[in-house]
Amino acid sequence: MPSIENLSSTPQKIQPPPKNIPGQRTPDGIWKILLSIFAVAFVAFHIYTSFAGPFPNLKQRAIHVGFAMILAFCLMRPTKKKINDTWKSLFLGVDVLFILITIIACGYIFVNYNWIMDHAAESTNLQLLLGTVLILLTLETGRRTIGIVFPVFTLCFFLYALYGQYIPDIPLVGDYLSYWGHRGFSMKHIIQVMYLSDKGLWGFVTGVSSTIVAIFIIFGGFLLATGAGDTFMDFATRFTGRFQGGAAKASLIASAFFGMLSGSAVANTATTGNFTIPLMKRLNYGKEFAAGVEATASAGGQITPPIMGSAAFLMAELLEMTYVKVAICAIIPAYLFFVAVFFSIHFESCRRRLKPLPEGHMKPFAKILKPSRSIPLLLPVTLLIGMMFNGFTPETSVFWAIVTLSILYVFSSGKISEIKQRVFKLITGMSVSGKSLIKVVPLLVCANIIVSLITLTGIGVNLSEVIFSLSGTHTYFALVLAALVALMMGMGVPTPAAYLLSATVVAPSLVHMGFEPIAAHMFVLYFAILSVLTPPVCPGVYVAAGIAGGDWLKTAWVAIRLAIVTYLLPFMFILNTSLLMLGSTSMILWSVAAATIGVCILAAGTMGYLLNDLGTITRFVLIAAALLCFTNNLIYICIGLTIGGCIFAYQWINRKNSNNGEKLSLSPKV
Repeated sequence: MPSIENLSSTPQKIQPPPKNIPGQRTPDGIWKILLSIFAVAFVAFHIYTSFAGPFPNLKQRAIHVGFAMILAFCLMRPTKKKINDTWKSLFLGVDVLFILITIIACGYIFVNYNWIMDHAAESTNLQLLLGTVLILLTLETGRRTIGIVFPVFTLCFFLYALYGQYIPDIPLVGDYLSYWGHRGFSMKHIIQVMYLSDKGLWGFVTGVSSTIVAIFIIFGGFLLATGAGDTFMDFATRFTGRFQGGAAKASLIASAFFGMLSGSAVANTATTGNFTIPLMKRLNYGKEFAAGVEATASAGGQITPPIMGSAAFLMAELLEMTYVKVAICAIIPAYLFFVAVFFSIHFESCRRRLKPLPEGHMKPFAKILKPSRSIPLLLPVTLLIGMMFNGFTPETSVFWAIVTLSILYVFSSGKISEIKQRVFKLITGMSVSGKSLIKVVPLLVCANIIVSLITLTGIGVNLSEVIFSLSGTHTYFALVLAALVALMMGMGVPTPAAYLLSATVVAPSLVHMGFEPIAAHMFVLYFAILSVLTPPVCPGVYVAAGIAGGDWLKTAWVAIRLAIVTYLLPFMFILNTSLLMLGSTSMILWSVAAATIGVCILAAGTMGYLLNDLGTITRFVLIAAALLCFTNNLIYICIGLTIGGCIFAYQWINRKNSNNGEKLSLSPKV
């Protein structure tokens, strides 16, 4: 492995994932142009509706889903395996047929919107046929874009809705019976709900996807296209690079920023990981450590205000509260997460004696913060946050942020040739953003189908009753059960869908037990995010380990150690809601101060290093002290702080004495 001195002095830029993705078509010539125009039109539709307001609900959602499915059938082949030209032609013909059916089925909803609203309980054979075919095509789109697991999961819920009446009652605890069955629903009724109502395919999740989620993803695409992402990466590198483990700390900050915009830990790992992981490897950080840092940081982006990926918008919709309130409640947990991961990286870097970044990889602040680079990043983001906190809708706020960003980027140069170049880059960025939506839309539509079927069959209520019955009056046991269910439901499932399932099934039981609704939903959101890192199914870890060329299980262990506080944070804020900005100011400040010290102590205990290496017993003592700091009991907190302070003081005195001894031994003898 090359030494630090042999590293290139030219820093890399963040690159998108490789273009030759298995199963993805790479059209060229006129087809590439036509597909790009279609993707730009998709983005233009969302930019227009974010300014003028969305169409009536079914119309807006039908256009949104139709665009995404057509792009998916154009870009993604039915199989990822290499195929010969004959099969390529056959698959292309099948996909053309699928596109025509999608246009007809989604177009029917758009054209017949008024009739559907006036005849909610009626249906014709043609409507049932279109609904059945569109549902199957939605599952196929999901299979191509997000994998087989979630569409199969969706199909299982369909089968449950059709044949639930045949499921017997199951003894659970004593005489308590778990009623998993239901009265059963006909295929006709299910298709009516899925296709001819504002549930199913066109439910509230699809509604959030067609308005808020889409426009935020587009805004992220504009930031990357204009180079604002590279500016932020340069800033993160300059800010943290001079410290021990600087490359890993820069990865934490940059990945949080991009994960916040992308809403997908896996996609963010694939994007920023192509820059951060090779850099850490060249600095001798180790394959698994580099991959673990990237996977953890990318997951953290989805809990980072003000944007928080896409799950927070779904939470606001479910709780019927403004997104700003959700973002405010998420500030302290996100802060604690990044403090914990930052210090975990720091202690591990000190233990491994990892070096800072070479100076050639860090641009000076004067160059990074010059107006032509900093203003196109800072002004649009500041405008976005300011408008949202002043009561504007997220869509309107993002629209003006995009307009501001585009104007600043295009007209920051006075040269006509450069202006043309920048306009072309913006159009290219719109095309990339439109194509990236195919990874999100099928996922959320499938999730909406599952949520509708959970509501229709009542299985969510049953599972809530099971959790409540098993735990009885034991609050901690109920929370552990809820966490395990949320983790299991999120395995192999992207975060927005994992959160939706958990929020529909688990959160009601926690609310029923007396917990604050926002705390219950934040609880399941955090464990939905952690499913990306938790074995055996941990897609974020798989991607990071693949880029690093490391062992995925060792990478998962590193990620869990770095993110250990995230497994405890949900328990902290659901039991002490002052960490969600609920309660008196004095209590909030006291809880934040104690929790901050607690997560630092916990990071030292899990990494095995404070000022020097820690022994096994000392590590366990520190972890116990950290747990005491997370309670809302003043006596326990003081005990935890005292233990942590004593260990710190002991190591400080020992290190000082050791340093003095070294100086004395090096002094000349008299």
